Amino acid sequence: GAVRPDPAGRAFLTLLHCRDESYSAHRFAEYLSLGEVPAAAAAAAPAAQAPAGEWVAPDPELAPILGFAEEDQADALRGNGPLGEPTPTRADEAVQLGGLRAPRRWEQLLHEAAVIGGQARWQRRLDGLRQALEVARDELADTDNDVRQAMVERDLEDLAHLSEFALPVMATLSQLPSAATWGEWLDHLAPLATMTLRDPRRVLAVLSELRPMAGVGPTGLAEVIAVLGPRLRELAEPPPRSRYGRVFVAPVDSARAMAFDRVFVPGLAEKLFPQKISEDPILLDAVRDQLDPALKTNRDRVEQERLALRLAVGAARQHVVLSYPRMDMEQGRPRVASFYSLEAIRAAEGELLDFEALAKRAERQTQARIGWPAPDAPSDAIDEAEHDLALLQGVLQADEGRAAGAARYLLDANSYLQRALRFRARRWLRRWTPADGLVGPLGDAAKQALASHVLDQRTYSPTALQNYAACPYRFLLYAVHKLGPREVPAAIDQMDPLQRGSLVHDVQFHLFTELRGDGLLPVRPDNLETVLERLDTVLTRIATDYHDRLAPAIERVWDDGIAGIRADLRGWLSRMSEDESGFVPWAFELAFGLPDAHDRDARSVAEGVELASGIRLRGAIDLVERRSNGELRVTDYKTGKNVAEKHQIVGGGEHLQPVLYAQAAERMFAKDGASVTSGRLWYCTTRGDYGEHEVPYDDRARQAAQTVADTIGTALSQEFLPAAPASADKSLKKRYSTCEYCDYRIICGPYEEERVQRKPAEELAALALLRQLS
Repeated sequence: GAVRPDPAGRAFLTLLHCRDESYSAHRFAEYLSLGEVPAAAAAAAPAAQAPAGEWVAPDPELAPILGFAEEDQADALRGNGPLGEPTPTRADEAVQLGGLRAPRRWEQLLHEAAVIGGQARWQRRLDGLRQALEVARDELADTDNDVRQAMVERDLEDLAHLSEFALPVMATLSQLPSAATWGEWLDHLAPLATMTLRDPRRVLAVLSELRPMAGVGPTGLAEVIAVLGPRLRELAEPPPRSRYGRVFVAPVDSARAMAFDRVFVPGLAEKLFPQKISEDPILLDAVRDQLDPALKTNRDRVEQERLALRLAVGAARQHVVLSYPRMDMEQGRPRVASFYSLEAIRAAEGELLDFEALAKRAERQTQARIGWPAPDAPSDAIDEAEHDLALLQGVLQADEGRAAGAARYLLDANSYLQRALRFRARRWLRRWTPADGLVGPLGDAAKQALASHVLDQRTYSPTALQNYAACPYRFLLYAVHKLGPREVPAAIDQMDPLQRGSLVHDVQFHLFTELRGDGLLPVRPDNLETVLERLDTVLTRIATDYHDRLAPAIERVWDDGIAGIRADLRGWLSRMSEDESGFVPWAFELAFGLPDAHDRDARSVAEGVELASGIRLRGAIDLVERRSNGELRVTDYKTGKNVAEKHQIVGGGEHLQPVLYAQAAERMFAKDGASVTSGRLWYCTTRGDYGEHEVPYDDRARQAAQTVADTIGTALSQEFLPAAPASADKSLKKRYSTCEYCDYRIICGPYEEERVQRKPAEELAALALLRQLS
């Protein structure tokens, strides 16, 4: 019979390697990937050790199941018990909170936690990752991306499950002795198997077979792995009975003394069969002949290859197929057929071809090529995919009259393919259809659902509103459907951007709070040194708190990140001391519409702010400054690259913070008689070159904000939010592709910018005017 990998045995060996390699996270992730994590209830605690001498079912390799009834044999081959009783499965016992206990997301959490270096680090890093996720959750509370918040909450739940399972396993592994007799090893390994394997019976059977060695020792872990490895990695299994033919896949040597109706010999290409033959550089063939004629030389290697081909071809009773790959996919160049294939044709036909003639013959036989792996004739296809491709090839090459309706059968294959094909085709039409996004008219239920997203019915953040100008469909997915982007594990060779942003904002808030309490505001050249000393104290205190909570994976990365933040903030304070506008910091982290916000100004409000433009806004203003005459200036700090353009007000609807935050401050402090003079973007890092972009809050700014509100409000009321990326509008002269950097490109697919240019532009007139705003 065939020999297949045994997932339970391999999972158990992987855990032993994990312990041998100092609790390797890579090995633990490999264990998870084998799908042998037990059900939640079964993994609560290690099972008691089986009493000595208790009978354990022998390995099927030693006692084949040939004597069972045919239906019982089928059950056994499906992984059930020896007499057909079902074994525990993840589908019916391992369900937890609606998902399988065998966790596909735990490996990503292990990567993010960087649990390397020992058992103690597992506890510390998992706790640190939990703290980091809690920081991310608090940071996301400032946005209206509820889906991203839900994803972080889900990660916290998954992390709790991972810790609940992995930490006891690490504790059990730590109890394995460094050296002991086999009896002591078996006493430790049996509970480990029952604790960590979904079905540990075969592993327990192997351990039971080794019980007679109980007195042998002492033995180390490496020797235990070496002994158990050959017995646990693979499982011999009798072949199932089938009414149809069978396929035997094996190396050529396994075909000795065997015969088959048909034999397929793949890979008959140069450097594959035969392989590139070269002398041993240490012991050359001439020296080998002198030392011992039994030593293999190139002559012997060639003879062995010719013998292998004779064995393979000779095992065929009726038919033999020789094939070779025509393209080296790794190097992107053609392959050359083996000269053995020329000899095979000469033996069969009495004619010696050249390689060019052989290539032409092979091309006529297959017609498949890279990028279109299908034959020319659909009748020659070996599966549904090849049949469809072969049929479509003729359709694409035929004229329109003959091609009409030729692929109609695809619409009847299944309902999902039918819907996908129709929607994809409709997106290429020269009119707007529901396949292009939210294109009305909608049904009553959809209208009612959309009515709750009107600008004056719920709160929006400036970030959500900015997505409309970039692409209305992106706005729909982000702000209405609240779809989160696909998560990509971040590298640990630099500080996480969310952690960095949260730390910077915390330092700025606490620094301003202390400076105001000590009368050190505004920052001026005469008190700059004192303020810088206070900055170092605050940053050190907050960085220490973050370090204790987050337990960074690499200390050098953390230290470099903190040093970079320190340099950026010192430069930011130096430039603040040069400000002679008369504005004095007055409110810090002024939040509105964020009821769960923490570390906020006392003037913050839990409700959203109703702007004069009709938008209900939520967010947090980093800094509000005030002059002695009551005038206010709002500032939003940026830590990235300075992308603001000169004289920019709303930047085509994609840069709304200065104007909308100015309107929010005006509404919040209107009863105090305060007036807002401007909104400002301040790039407070060296990456942004400490650039400042100030937008006067005048009639032009108010009109621009009103245009933004009217355009988005009309689109919602008219139920028209199609996929219309800004970079498809050639009049904008975008320096980048909107779709290329869109988190939702996987939903739209490629060619969206080309498709939108086929649509009637008059229905996008209001959007085009918004994008033309300075």
